[in-house]
Amino acid sequence: MSSRLECAQCGKIYPLDIRLRLCECGYPLLVTHQVEGSAGSELKAVIESRPLGVWRYLELLPKGIGEPVSLGEGGTYLQRAERLGRELGLRNLYLKNETMNPTGSFLDRGSTVEVTMALHSDIKCLECISRGNLAASLAAYAVKAGIPCRVYVLPGAEQAKILQALAYDAELIYASKKHDHAEDGHLVEPYNPFFLDGLKTSTLEILEQLDWNPPDAIFITMGTGSNLTATWKALDEAESFRLIGGDPPRLYGVQASGCAPIVEAFKKGLDKVEPKRGCKMIFPDISEPNPILGSVVLKAIRSSRGSAIMVEENEILESIKLLAKTEGILAEPAAAASIAALKIAVNDGLIDRSERVVCMITGSGLKDPASIRELFKLSYPKHVKISGTKLKILKLLSEKSMYGYELWKALKIAYGLEFKLPTIYQHLSELIRMGLIVSKPPERGLGRRMVRKYHLTESGRRVLAESQ
Repeated sequence: MSSRLECAQCGKIYPLDIRLRLCECGYPLLVTHQVEGSAGSELKAVIESRPLGVWRYLELLPKGIGEPVSLGEGGTYLQRAERLGRELGLRNLYLKNETMNPTGSFLDRGSTVEVTMALHSDIKCLECISRGNLAASLAAYAVKAGIPCRVYVLPGAEQAKILQALAYDAELIYASKKHDHAEDGHLVEPYNPFFLDGLKTSTLEILEQLDWNPPDAIFITMGTGSNLTATWKALDEAESFRLIGGDPPRLYGVQASGCAPIVEAFKKGLDKVEPKRGCKMIFPDISEPNPILGSVVLKAIRSSRGSAIMVEENEILESIKLLAKTEGILAEPAAAASIAALKIAVNDGLIDRSERVVCMITGSGLKDPASIRELFKLSYPKHVKISGTKLKILKLLSEKSMYGYELWKALKIAYGLEFKLPTIYQHLSELIRMGLIVSKPPERGLGRRMVRKYHLTESGRRVLAESQ
């Protein structure tokens, strides 16, 4: 079997090269694989002889790219969701639990293939432009490969995910817009052809876990559209390699109402997605104003006889609760949106209650603690006493929100407390963990440095009041 790059729009052919991402016509390139050897039951036997994981599907991945850079990604659980199914009135509901991947996100599948290709292509630096999961995933695999990683952090970035990338030794650079990045590194986007080829393995696993009998429908959340494109690609290749037969699943793409350009284009009957102005970045991983794979996604949804569904913020948050309390999976908002869309589809009669349905749960709720804290209204225990420096910090923050350095100076002026600056940040970190204060995403201060402002929570006000 051999592989090549092919334009998703005009069909132009290119050789395998990690530096190629877009065709001359401006559309994305996809890796295509030609059937030259084993297929059908023979190929199934080869696949099933290997350990679980992304690289189990070697024949359906780019050829000749060398030893994999792996953290044990893939092989995630396809969970029969009996309790959630009863809540929704479905008898055959499954959850593809991608929270089990090394960094807690389905993007690890793409990172292992992209970084492997980069390592064996003598790439000197990897970089990405991200508000969340891509930064964490790429940084982890880059450090495993020994390749420097640079992350351009966009406004509205999710703090926990960016800190995850920082822990993996990534260089963080705060950018004001999408195109603010250097040109000396290899830019990794979710639509890169090798990245997409890694993402498709979640669908190959679903097929294998269902004994190569495709489900009737798959629900997938969309930002750039990379995951749905990868799913469509996996189904097409599985059919070409005679791994499956019969009707392929209907694909249901899901976006949040604050930024849903693909859904809007689908509803209007368009073949191309119109860029969305004024997008609300409430859930950054599924908020892409101008998804480059939009045309491919629209074609995939329509050819599969599926649909595109828009969900509201409150529906997403309620689905996090529902999924956690019925199936023991804590999903981040961008992942739980698939459950919210499924509820709508069932109520609208798009899904028959006897059909086999799979929802992809793309990321862990542990990656978005702020949303989880707000959703479940976490508060510090009523009778716990906070004293000393922490109590004084709460008192100052009850008067106004402050930056760390500002608090440090205020403690000296108001209470005569003198200690080194890092000590104040240790106190602030502990108060955040207690749920008594929160910090907003960093912003540029007077010296152009990125600074963070701290605010008192309702729990913090209650504890402060009880201490007085």
